[in-house]
Amino acid sequence: MDVIYLDNCATTRVDEEVLDAMLPYLREEFGNPSSPHLLGKRARRAVDAATESVAGLLGADPAGIVFTSGATESNNIALLGVFGHGDRAPVNAVFCPTDHKSSLSIARALRERGVGIRTTAVRADGVVDLARFANLLDFDTRVATVAWVNSEIGTIQPVREMAALCHESGALLHVDAAPAAGRIPIDVVGTAVDTLAMSAHKIGGPKGIGVLCIRPEIRRRIRPITHGGGQYDLRSGTIPTHLVVGLGKACQLAAARMAEDGEKVAVLRSIAMELLTRRIPGLRINGHPRAGVPHVLNLVLPGVRGESLVASLPSVALSTGSACNSDSQEPSPVLTAIGVSAEDANSSIRMCLSPRMTAEELVRGLNLVCDRARGLAGVVVARRAADGVAVL
Repeated sequence: MDVIYLDNCATTRVDEEVLDAMLPYLREEFGNPSSPHLLGKRARRAVDAATESVAGLLGADPAGIVFTSGATESNNIALLGVFGHGDRAPVNAVFCPTDHKSSLSIARALRERGVGIRTTAVRADGVVDLARFANLLDFDTRVATVAWVNSEIGTIQPVREMAALCHESGALLHVDAAPAAGRIPIDVVGTAVDTLAMSAHKIGGPKGIGVLCIRPEIRRRIRPITHGGGQYDLRSGTIPTHLVVGLGKACQLAAARMAEDGEKVAVLRSIAMELLTRRIPGLRINGHPRAGVPHVLNLVLPGVRGESLVASLPSVALSTGSACNSDSQEPSPVLTAIGVSAEDANSSIRMCLSPRMTAEELVRGLNLVCDRARGLAGVVVARRAADGVAVL
């Protein structure tokens, strides 16, 4: 069965050019890039070229690129690495309540160690309240963290301003850019972000490879959390050349296509909103309707339980929120943090659009969503009427 894929925030399909770039390093060019012989040197050159491509997409210094297994590991290195095991409050860190579970889980781990954890406030559109953020920072704050783009509602955070506020108190700013890389321009040097995480599989690259980008000036403030052969001083382990090459190619393609892809997705979003608002009465957008990235749509479908809709649509792939929370029965913590009621949060779905899809494919998928949503809403109304509950 062909599946219409509307879940590109969870992962993306590997681009054919990325796959073609990787295959030689799984076959004839299989050398270890840390080896001194010819095969090793050729692999090292491929890794170095990929490093330049990654740095180019991120506006970063190539000397600060460290390859990891993905953004989750990168978040752990950046956020755990600024603390020692003996650190206790008043030493503290500042977290954003709408961030990815991999960051919020680190907050819990640090709290268990005795580190003070502070939570910044967000507005109803999901943007960090800068005044309240500044009030949380002091000279005992080691690090603050935020996702550049929220993967559930598409909010873009003011990372330049947050970095400046952090530096006034001597703190570092770590940014999770997994949902942002390749979708919006990123300039690590220009924004003075200290550390940044991304994953290849969010931009048409392979799973299992990502980046921790570190501003070279603050490198010595971060300790490794694992130890090994020293391929990178912060992250040991054999460098997976084929994955690194795939990431590099994906970054190269993303940089070249970003402007055009943004225009394509904006058109798809307009088509989606026109169709959905026409076919689903009372539909509402979670977050700011225009200020976020165009590829993310988080919608309240009145009278429809989001989980039921997703589960009953085998030919359309969409979600109720971040993939990391898919096993939870609780409403999305992102939506509740911005003031969405539990009822509306449970009636919400997330769509993530791709510039690779056609308008015809999108319309076909949305019509299936609308048909099923209207059917589920009708069942709810019928049940309430049978139970004697007034249906407004």
